[in-house]
Amino acid sequence: MVLWTAAVVAVAAIGVIAATFWGTSGGPAPGGAQPAASAIETPTPNGGAFDPELVAQLEAALDEGFAASGIPGVIVGVWIPGEGEWVSERGLADVETGEPIGRDHQQKIGSITKTIVGTVMLQVIGEPEFDVSLDDTLDRWYPEFPEAPNITVRMLLNHSSGIGESGQPQVDRICSDPYAIPTPDELIATGAATPRADFAPGEGFEYANTNYFLLGGILEQVTGADLATLIRDRITEPFGMDRSRFAPDGQVTAPLTHGYSLFCPALGEPVDTVDWSNGESWAGGGMVSTLDDLHAWGEAIGEGAGVTPELQVARYADVAPVSGQTGAGYGLGAGVEVDVATGCVTSVSHAGAEPGYGTNVAYYPLTGAVFAMLGNGDGGTGTAVLEIPKALAPLLRSALSGSPTEPCAAPWG
Repeated sequence: MVLWTAAVVAVAAIGVIAATFWGTSGGPAPGGAQPAASAIETPTPNGGAFDPELVAQLEAALDEGFAASGIPGVIVGVWIPGEGEWVSERGLADVETGEPIGRDHQQKIGSITKTIVGTVMLQVIGEPEFDVSLDDTLDRWYPEFPEAPNITVRMLLNHSSGIGESGQPQVDRICSDPYAIPTPDELIATGAATPRADFAPGEGFEYANTNYFLLGGILEQVTGADLATLIRDRITEPFGMDRSRFAPDGQVTAPLTHGYSLFCPALGEPVDTVDWSNGESWAGGGMVSTLDDLHAWGEAIGEGAGVTPELQVARYADVAPVSGQTGAGYGLGAGVEVDVATGCVTSVSHAGAEPGYGTNVAYYPLTGAVFAMLGNGDGGTGTAVLEIPKALAPLLRSALSGSPTEPCAAPWG
């Protein structure tokens, strides 16, 4: 994921849905609006359906959020077991042709890739034929990297290593050559030259793509396979994600959604980024996907996604807290929110952004629900798409996250 501003760093790191929908403590978001869980009707023999009144409210809220975002197009999906799905879209996939956005359209999904790379790492750690653990230190593979003897695989996964994020210099590199595809070693070298955060390894939180560049490199060295093959064999094929691909080249296949960015004024406002590379993002943000594939991935995360039970617990227990976000932090490859009163995990989520695109996926352990959203504009800040979940939150909050009253067994329920 390309991190455009300090605000986006914090939002993206904990997963934008958790931050926007649930505030900082698992309770109602500011503004006093109450959830409308009762608006979802009792399941019917055909698998359930959203109550028409709730659908009308959601459609109106989507209109409001979409208008506020100013982006060309968005598609949103909500799936609640036994109660059906709600999928709705607004706007265009291609502003030149007028083609509307649709659920089968493929686009870049940015840092949601981290949930996939993190899962592959946890899978590999849990398999005895591979010699790697959460507590192995970086100097095994990258001895020259700053602080390598003190940085563990665990710290890379939850961004507590203190490795710095390049921020605006990364944007400048993309704008100067949008089609470049740096090698992983070049990306890691850039990260090594970036000033560290002001805390010792393991003592804080700094969202940085380089953590996942290093994880990608470690995976390739440990397994002897390239990252694209690992993701195909372990994630996209097993979980039926037929329209998802690890794509550092950034190429999407039709039907596709064009992206529209305001980050590079010299290239035009807005500039169509559909054929730009994902080269600067690699293991931190190189995936392309669709709405239904993100739904499948959300369900896979909920079922463990091939991770051992012990490591599944660690995934949501080894959380690096995010400053100012009580009960929310970054676990081993995903944003995690916990209900402070009960200790129950209420959401597991991640945001993603590439120039011209914004995405979100969230899984809600207490209900089994999934939320996914794909949009094709960045508004010049990377936060424009957040207007949409903000508008939907009051209607969906309790129905998605649940309302725990008793302590949960780890990691949830």
